[in-house]
Amino acid sequence: MQTLSIIIPAYNEQDRLGKTLASILAAWDSGSMHGLTLSQVIVADDGSTDNTVLVAESWKDKLPIQTVKLGKNTGKGAAVRAGMALVTSDLALMYDADGAAPITEVNKLFREIEAGADIAIGSRVMDREKSLVTMRWHRRVIGRVYHVLCSALVPGIHDTACGCKLFRAEVGKKLFTLQKINRFAFDVEVLSLALRYGYKISEIPLAWTAIPESKVRIIRDGLEMLWCLIVLYTHPRPGGL
Repeated sequence: MQTLSIIIPAYNEQDRLGKTLASILAAWDSGSMHGLTLSQVIVADDGSTDNTVLVAESWKDKLPIQTVKLGKNTGKGAAVRAGMALVTSDLALMYDADGAAPITEVNKLFREIEAGADIAIGSRVMDREKSLVTMRWHRRVIGRVYHVLCSALVPGIHDTACGCKLFRAEVGKKLFTLQKINRFAFDVEVLSLALRYGYKISEIPLAWTAIPESKVRIIRDGLEMLWCLIVLYTHPRPGGL
């Protein structure tokens, strides 16, 4: 059995977090997670102004919850980085608070780790018949444009932004020590670093459903992502692991 830490970055997720935690509890209670022992659920609160932390802590008698709270809203990358620093398990799962990918899909990622991958990531665009993706058309278009812009940084990877990624813990810790982008383009930075230093990444299609009330703001966050990609192209990070 491998031990697993789940890192859930959360910003004002009081209305959705409880349902996601309930699905995690149900998956382990039903024996649906094969070969994985759940040892930590780390809710990394990104400066929420609602009761996200209180909701997380209300589950402490049912799940091995830990919370870490950023002093202000800094970004999803910063939240995952703070969560990764607390990981004590064999494996670390980055998992979105909206639970868009059913937690049982992690079994597919775990099989890739068992087969030798250092990082296993979900994809919403590979083999669409298998991925069973439900999303609005404009999100598909934006995703395709973003993929084209990222392609030279992460060659061979189709979906950098899917919020379901499984790391060997020592790999995740090293990568998140190096990465610096705080907001949504952090995924590209982490994966490009992983490729640069020779880690094996496996990408597989997952079931995924777009959940209403996305935290991504198309114009502001889109422009910030574009700027971060320009920085990554023009200032590749020196040094090694």
